[in-house]
Amino acid sequence: MRNKKILSLLDELRSIAQLGLNYSKDNYDRERYERLLELASHQYEELSSIPAGVIEKRFRKELGYITPKVGVSASIFDDKGHQLLVKRTDDYSWCLPCGWAEVGETPEESLQREVAEETGLEVRVMNQIRLGSRMPGDFNLPHTTYHLQFHCVVTSGSIRESHETTDIGYYDVTTIHDWHLDHKIEADTAQNYWSRILNNR
Repeated sequence: MRNKKILSLLDELRSIAQLGLNYSKDNYDRERYERLLELASHQYEELSSIPAGVIEKRFRKELGYITPKVGVSASIFDDKGHQLLVKRTDDYSWCLPCGWAEVGETPEESLQREVAEETGLEVRVMNQIRLGSRMPGDFNLPHTTYHLQFHCVVTSGSIRESHETTDIGYYDVTTIHDWHLDHKIEADTAQNYWSRILNNR
């Protein structure tokens, strides 16, 4: 609980620093904001496994009005109700096809791009089935993020691995245990959604 409070404070401090660096014209103020961003980055390092230099570099890419980051994920089923899952190559955990939304794309376009990049499949984005959020400190991460989960239907393509993913296939989610962050919640939500579809047929 203490770390979550500290991370929430750091999230606000780095937001102030980023806003200041984006809008301030006064050199003395900019020096103060630079120092504030540096201090926040180093404190983040103390509470996470991400090096301060990497954190600060990421922060500097996001100057401007700071809002939560937005992620998208795809729930894709086969005829048996098994879900398309991928094993990540960064931490070897399991997740739905997912990624960060990009500037200049709708959430649907971002999701189609991510699914194609990670699995080789082209999809049609259907209904949104979940809006999730992660607050600073959740899963030992520093940011506030929102996550849009959609039901998707495959329209073309064939499954292939990428530099981000391996072991791609349709799985009974009850057999999976090493989940990435909150993707078990997403998989369970998707399974409940699939059950409702079957009951309404």
